Amino acid sequence: MKGISPKKKRWLSPKTGGSLNHGSTARRAHLGDLCAVLLFLLLLPYVCSLLLGKEREAASGRILPAGEEAVVVICREEAGARILPLETYVTGALAASIPISSGEETLKAQAVILRTLCMWERENSGDGKIDAKKLGQEYLEMEELQELWGADFEENREKLEQAVSATKGIYMTYEGKPMEPAYFWLSAGSTREGGEVLGEGYDYLARVDCSHDMEADEYISSLSMEEEAFWELLGIPKQSRLALTRDSAGYVLWMEAGEERIPGERVRSLLGLASSCFDMTSENGRVEFTCKGVGHGLGFCQHEADRRAGKGEDYLTLLKAFFRDVEMEKIAE
Repeated sequence: MKGISPKKKRWLSPKTGGSLNHGSTARRAHLGDLCAVLLFLLLLPYVCSLLLGKEREAASGRILPAGEEAVVVICREEAGARILPLETYVTGALAASIPISSGEETLKAQAVILRTLCMWERENSGDGKIDAKKLGQEYLEMEELQELWGADFEENREKLEQAVSATKGIYMTYEGKPMEPAYFWLSAGSTREGGEVLGEGYDYLARVDCSHDMEADEYISSLSMEEEAFWELLGIPKQSRLALTRDSAGYVLWMEAGEERIPGERVRSLLGLASSCFDMTSENGRVEFTCKGVGHGLGFCQHEADRRAGKGEDYLTLLKAFFRDVEMEKIAE
């Protein structure tokens, strides 16, 4: 009788004064039909939602296995949120984070780094979710890669998928927990010591000799700008006294401007420099910068790693060279 109002229930009760005469059987049959119709109408939205939901999941390949929920990445967009399986996300992020011309073992190592980043976010998010926006990692759709690679799309896609598949579920931990990895393209001659730059908890970012990076075409870059633009971009008083504090790898830790202290990576970002390993001079109303390397210099140096991979090192050897005292874990199937 669920779904029938109390008023309709009341006329069936003997207390209403009505007697059960020969027409009561027909009325009960009519009531049964009415209940069935109402029950069907009540359940119809739920049934439709269930069926359509299953159909949508089957169409998108997002049916999750029974038991423990699969690891997924939430990609928030203007139209809503999309849920991507972790390995799908890693494939798109791999395409966006390293040259596709890199060797097979270098691509595998980068895939592990990206998966580790996701697992670190999952560990520290507070709700166990991986929000792509919080990762700060670019991701490319297959449609974008088709446009980018053209005739080489199938070959390049296969390279990506092989690197992800060969390392499926593997990520790095430090002291028993997923670590926050770091990577960049080209060093200034060596990677930076994590503890020296970022402080306690980042000792796994090792100082690694990358002297062969000096042979790369992109090793030295320069930038020139008007003094007015320089002071304006930094947001400090014009003609402030400047001093640079460097770490042991030669990168600028701080730019001291009067009483202000601007992190070297902040200076790099504000001025659009290739790296925070820079020298600067001022002459004839212009500021000239000379930079070494490309990127922040912390963690996995892709250029040096690719050179080592070409010499026969596998992805596990590469990762353990750039990340000190880490262990490899695998997500349970």
